[in-house]
Amino acid sequence: MTENKLVNPDLANERQNALIDVDEMKSFIGEMLYFNQENYRSAMKYRDLMVKTIKPISEENFYNLDRDEKYQMIFKKSLELWEFVNENKIENQMSIYSIGSVFGLEKILFNLHFTMFRDALNVWGNSEQSAYWQKFLSENAVFGTYVQTELGHGTYLRGLETTANYDKSSQEFVIDSPTLTSIKFWPGGAGKSCNFAIVMAKLIIDEVDHGIHAFVVQLRSLIDHKVVPGIEIGDIGRKFGFDATDNGYVKFDNLRIPRNNMLMQFAEVSSDGQFTRKGSELLMYAAMLLMRGNLPLVGAFYLSISSTISIRYSCVRRQTADSNGVEQQIINYQTQQIRLFPALASTYATLFSSLNLREILIKIQKKSDNFKNISPDELAKLHALSSGLKSLVFSDCLKFAQSNRLCCGGHGYSASSGLSQIIQEADAACTYEGDNVVLLLQTARYLLKCAQKGISPHLEFNDFNDLKKSEIYKKFAYYMEIFHKLYQELSDEVTGKLFKLVKEDGMSPLDAWNSCSFQLTDIARIYIEIFILNSNLWCVYKNRVIENQKALADLMELYILYSVTNNYCGNFLRMSILKSGEVNQIKERMLDLLPKIRQNAVAFVDSFDLLDSNLCSSLGAYDGRVYERLLDFARKSQFNQKEVHDVFHKYLKPFAQRQKLMAKL
Repeated sequence: MTENKLVNPDLANERQNALIDVDEMKSFIGEMLYFNQENYRSAMKYRDLMVKTIKPISEENFYNLDRDEKYQMIFKKSLELWEFVNENKIENQMSIYSIGSVFGLEKILFNLHFTMFRDALNVWGNSEQSAYWQKFLSENAVFGTYVQTELGHGTYLRGLETTANYDKSSQEFVIDSPTLTSIKFWPGGAGKSCNFAIVMAKLIIDEVDHGIHAFVVQLRSLIDHKVVPGIEIGDIGRKFGFDATDNGYVKFDNLRIPRNNMLMQFAEVSSDGQFTRKGSELLMYAAMLLMRGNLPLVGAFYLSISSTISIRYSCVRRQTADSNGVEQQIINYQTQQIRLFPALASTYATLFSSLNLREILIKIQKKSDNFKNISPDELAKLHALSSGLKSLVFSDCLKFAQSNRLCCGGHGYSASSGLSQIIQEADAACTYEGDNVVLLLQTARYLLKCAQKGISPHLEFNDFNDLKKSEIYKKFAYYMEIFHKLYQELSDEVTGKLFKLVKEDGMSPLDAWNSCSFQLTDIARIYIEIFILNSNLWCVYKNRVIENQKALADLMELYILYSVTNNYCGNFLRMSILKSGEVNQIKERMLDLLPKIRQNAVAFVDSFDLLDSNLCSSLGAYDGRVYERLLDFARKSQFNQKEVHDVFHKYLKPFAQRQKLMAKL
């Protein structure tokens, strides 16, 4: 049997009729993801080897298992991944795309070990500490996590209540949770899995508060995994999703740790208790920048899965017969396209802007010697960009994941669709590593400071002048202009209002800020949109395969038109940047683009180069054999293990007997 006979014929036709060169598009995206072609080819080699070495959860009936079974499976595969990385001498952190080839959307249980835990040791530890801990990690089975959030506080670092009192006599820090709200809550892997942690706590010496610092704390024995005395620790219970992840709570009861367990790159405590700060306390945020700076790329990954599933399914699913009695592919309906294609456009927009942010982060990290010499201005800019982009990406991710679920009808509600997991993760991401609204306000604070200094906050990329001479730039110049105008108008409006409230009405700065907070989130959104548009314009320009460039330009235009009509229309009209007639024209242009994108829709999602094991979906598999997979998933349900369920003997049979007796009375 040939491969084409195994693929749903509608999907096969979609691929045959597409104008995009999928292999070229895969290569284009892969080179950006992995920095160059050599790295991309190497990553794909390891990805293919990984799925042969470690059985993907998509082949394990994972979503029919109970929580403990899921936890054990993911724990086992997390260790197998660890061994795979070591055996193949993979030095760099595995790409989420590669990891997803085995785990789907599930997190490896030691995700924070590979990110925040190791980043904190490298960035916050001095050279001696970094060397010591790297050696210690290599010689021991250390699984680290990052412990910051408390019952009462999250990303507001200054509000954390966990204390680290320095005892000069023993040269130890005493870690304590003095209040109910100071108990650490939510750290991933802390519940049952991890044995070490980076703990963020308030440093106190002789009753003087020296702010929040990072401490390396052992949570469990390296011998028998029992909890270290002085700590109460456990799993926080069921969540909306991600049953396999053991998010934990940690309560410290005067736990003593050595003085050198405080990470001292930016601040130091001597043996006699002298506190010395080395550089700005803002540098403590550098490791968090690395985490938050990579989160938008995670959101792009989720969006790519969501769009792949919904678009492929929409090509396979047929509904409502035409005059010839032929049921149409649901992707042909405009009401389906107007939901699917903006989600697809947002996926590419998110991917390109996330990759651009990552590039900016890496350049500044190298230039500043691992952030040691980063300037306050650069740090503020990175914080504003990473905060705002994280907010917009995951807000869109949640919105479009839900929309894509609805586009798949009733079958989209099955756990086997793979869509519910994306919704759950996007939902969580809107609040972890910073609440989306709070992050927008942090971006807005930076923008106001720029306005006060009379400087532009917007970034232009290297060789941007070459781009400005191109036909691609001319195509989008009008759109760029109206977004810049909107940003300036909204910025002038809110700064003027703040000035009036404080200087003329006598309102306190805090109350004035609160009174303008809704408008402030608006300027933050527009600022990030401009960054997204610049990033996408640059990526479209860099793609020199003509048909692919044209297709990407159409997709970018749809992203812009959808944003204008659905997200910012009110402000464009209110500020008289657009008139109602112009908005109508933009909406018509948006609808005109749908058939053009329709032709390349499957090719666009195929270009993400996702394996079926990435998707974990009965609806989105490459071969389009939707109904076979749905039935197979149903047959594997644990409810079907017994022909007659226990409830019959426990409840129904006695009930029927009672009914018979009652009938005889």
